[in-house]
Order: sequence, then structure tokens, then C-alpha cells
Amino acid sequence: MFGFETRMAPEYLEVTGRINSVFVVDIRSRVSGYLSKVFFRDGQFVHKGDALYEIDPRPSLAKLAESKGTVEKLLGERRFAEIQIDRYEKLIAKGAASQQELDSYRAKLEENTGSLASARAQQDFNQLNLDFCTIVSPIDGQVSRTQFQIGNLINQDQTTLTTVVSIDPVFVYFNVDEPTLLRVLKTMRSTSHPSGLTAGKLFIDVGLVDDLERAYPHRCVVDFLNNQLDAQTATITMRGRLDNPYDPNPDQPKPPLFRSGMFARVRLPLGQPAQRLLVPEPAIASNQDRKILWLVDAQNVVSTREVLVGQKIGTWITVQPTDPSKPFGTSDRVVVRGLQRCREGKPVTPRLASDEIVLLNTLPAGEAASPDAARPDDP
Repeated sequence: MFGFETRMAPEYLEVTGRINSVFVVDIRSRVSGYLSKVFFRDGQFVHKGDALYEIDPRPSLAKLAESKGTVEKLLGERRFAEIQIDRYEKLIAKGAASQQELDSYRAKLEENTGSLASARAQQDFNQLNLDFCTIVSPIDGQVSRTQFQIGNLINQDQTTLTTVVSIDPVFVYFNVDEPTLLRVLKTMRSTSHPSGLTAGKLFIDVGLVDDLERAYPHRCVVDFLNNQLDAQTATITMRGRLDNPYDPNPDQPKPPLFRSGMFARVRLPLGQPAQRLLVPEPAIASNQDRKILWLVDAQNVVSTREVLVGQKIGTWITVQPTDPSKPFGTSDRVVVRGLQRCREGKPVTPRLASDEIVLLNTLPAGEAASPDAARPDDP
């Protein structure tokens, strides 16, 4: 058995979310050919510009050499046409040549100008294809495993070779319903801000699947609110930006904590701190779809009271009566062990493990009582 405790606590909403990388890039080849080299180890951390693959460059080298030869040929023809034009201009001045022959060489020079521009463009294109034979990482991040090995035929823009994802930072996406969104927006528009909202920035606390005590050890700022609600679910997407530092040094590696696709718990601040009733979480029982507490009055008679449960604070949980006209009494005590033995309106012999109980309002701020401290003997 245990008595109600009160504590100043802000109001939060707990929702689930997912961790996503900022950038996820599928690596594809921009030229067709046979894979000749793989430069990375599966799962390696890479930097932007690091080589990942090489497509056999020999066909591209041959085409580039051919286009360079075409350019040199056209440059020679251009030099010859310029010499002939200069010669015939002098001969025409002396009356030793016709204007038609001069016009013919001028036309050849103009034709050569166009052909030379086309040949140079083809040379640049072939140079690009040669450069594309070396496939590099477009971002900093971690590369997945390679899907193809040396000798495989790679099709241009179709074959996915591997995937690179960015590591630091990462995003945590979560959805909130329309009433919650309105509360958040009204709170942000108000002059008095709750904990977690400063200078127009909304901060959220994040916990992973191992955060069984709901400690929410990671904090980040919300940097994105979608511009419209999903009409089917009446929810809107929000996003937090989490730092995810890592060190790929093989001697003292420090792997990143967050990975894309991870489950996350998100705690979103909604209101100002206020006095709230708290009970140990084991005291909450269920009656079909309702949450109830077993109460022991001053005459040691047990009865049920339907409650609305709120946020968790460690192993504690906030409660309030569903019927505001029937508040909890100061002498009411809560059954936390042996709930299955309780019968409505029946007397009990309650026992308090007073030496082991740690009152919540005596704990330092932000600290919760241990589970054993909130478990007295059976009533």
C-alpha cells in the first residue's frame, strides 16, 4: 500500500518515431561496362570523393583517343584553310586569282568551325565517360555491402551497386494528432514557455528501445514541421535533428549510436510545470478498456476509482480521476501489490513498508524512485 505523492512536473506527450539518415544514396554506374575494381570493405566509413568502384576504363580510353584524333585532324584542316585564305587574298589583290576560289576556302573554314566545335564536345563527353569509370562516394557516411564483385557486367543507370548513408547528424521522425499540434502551436505562440521551448526552438527528448526506465537521455531540437496534415490519419509529421558523433579510427573506434530505421521514443513538451499526482506504475490496473486504482480509505475498506493516466516519470506515472467532482482524498492510500486479492467494499489489513518507502517529493529534481522503494507488503 502506498499514499499519493505530488510533484511539480511539466506535461509531456510520449509518441513513437523512427530514426532516419539525412542522406541515403543508391550508388549506380553512369557508364556500362565490366566491374574491374572494388575499393572499399563492406560497412566501411567513407568520405565524399572516396573511390568505391572502377568500371573497366579501356573502352572509354579508346573512344577518348579517337575523339582527340578527330579534333587534331580538324585543327590541321583549319590551319590549311586559313593559309589558303591569306594566300588568295593576296593573289586577288594582284589579279592572279578569282574571288570564287577565295569564297570556297572561306566556306570551308566556317564548316570547319562547326565540325571542330562538335568534335570538341564529343571529346568532352568521352572524357566524362572515362571519369565516370571511377565511381566515388557523393557524401560522407557509411557504405553498405557491395552487391556485385569484379567481373560482373554493370548497366548504366540501372544497376544498384551499393548504398551510402550519412551518419552525423540523423533525423527522428514522429507524428502527432491535430489536438496535440494545436496545443504545441498555442504554447509556442504564448509569452511563457514550458521546459523544452526556448527562444522559439522546440526541444524534444528521445529514448531508444533500451530506455526501459523512460529516462529519455538524448535531447534534440525540432527543425521541421510538415506543411499539412494527413487527411486519412489526422496527424502531422514532425522531425528532430540528433547529433550522432562517431570515430572510424581502427585503433580506437567509436561507432555511431543511432542507425537508420531504429525505433525511438519521443517526449514532446506540451504545457507548464504543475502539481501532479503520481503513483507507482504497478498500482495501475485495467478493467477492460479502463484504467483503475484500488484505494484504501480511512476505515481500511478498498474500492476502485477510474483514472486517466498521464506521462511516466521513471517508474512513476501521473494520474487524475476521470470524474473531477470526485477528487482523491488526503487519507486515500493506493494498493500497489496484491491487487488480485482486492474485492470492492471489503475491508483489508494494509501494511506499509515505511522504512523502505522513498517519498517522490524528497528526490532531487529529475530523479525517480527505484521500483523496490515503491513496493510495500500486500494489503
